[in-house]
Amino acid sequence: MIRRAGRRTWTPPPSTTVDVKLPDSLHALVELLAEEAHDNWARQRLSEGWRHGRRLSRLRKRHPLLVPYRELTHAQQEADRVVALGTVRAILRQGYTLQEPAGR
Repeated sequence: MIRRAGRRTWTPPPSTTVDVKLPDSLHALVELLAEEAHDNWARQRLSEGWRHGRRLSRLRKRHPLLVPYRELTHAQQEADRVVALGTVRAILRQGYTLQEPAGR
């Protein structure tokens, strides 16, 4: 940990999940979790009084990403996918198993 003028600088440890292979059957789960993550983030912001705005304004509590997941750009969706993918890989790394529901 490095201290600079009263601030701490933190470096996260290297990922232990980069080598975890994701079965093709779990890609739909990653997408579902990415959308859920966005929706959870949006619900939290809305409950704090934030509203959609063309530009980010912390003062006015406006945010351009307060839209349905499907309306985000591919790059914006990808940020949520990265988190979801990391979560699923961490679950698998710990030895848990995930499988597609029957009938899909």
